[in-house]
Amino acid sequence: MRKLRLTPTSLLGAALTACSIAALGIYLGASSPLTDDEIDRTLARIEAQTHTPGGQHDLPALRRFLEEDDGRSFYTVNLYEFNESAQYLDERAAGGTGREAYDRFSQVMVRLLARRSSHPIFGSDWIDPGNTHWDRIVVVRYRSRRDIAEIFASAEFAEASAHKWAALKRNDRLLVQGLHLPELGVPGSLLAAIGVLTFLFARQRSRSDRTPTGFRRPLVGEDLCQRV
Repeated sequence: MRKLRLTPTSLLGAALTACSIAALGIYLGASSPLTDDEIDRTLARIEAQTHTPGGQHDLPALRRFLEEDDGRSFYTVNLYEFNESAQYLDERAAGGTGREAYDRFSQVMVRLLARRSSHPIFGSDWIDPGNTHWDRIVVVRYRSRRDIAEIFASAEFAEASAHKWAALKRNDRLLVQGLHLPELGVPGSLLAAIGVLTFLFARQRSRSDRTPTGFRRPLVGEDLCQRV
């Protein structure tokens, strides 16, 4: 049986493949649904927030949503209609249009999403004006209901919500779960491709170090030393 020879290239390929698998595991997340205790603690944290201005969650609906957790990733399809000018209820320097206020909220939200392996996958400010009055559509991928609950319960989200509610005239949200490998997504596909390509490259390099008969090619100067 031919002995496997480790080379720097093969070790690098193995390391990158392992990192890709680990990163993909983080992206996909745990599959365990929320426990009753987790739900109670999270809702208590959310209820303790000041919810000013206008950011009060529908806690009964949120509880039902969390209790129906199946541990899988999901998507939200978010529809927004903006105020012409930002409607802040407190004294603050930030003003501008409703769109500008929502962009302030988005800057915080994207960071919160990224920390939990979640992210927007599509957004557009163009929606057929003949069929709808919405100003923006955004589709977001969440790793799990546990992650969205942690975002809602965070102090950063509660503070940034002032911009959200100042921005919005109305909004709607649809929850969906994809059927066509949604859990892999673009980041997961890229990581898997990097791992596979690195493995193939390392394998090809290992083969190129051998002669057609299967013996390893001597290193520079090695043949001369063996003859002395």
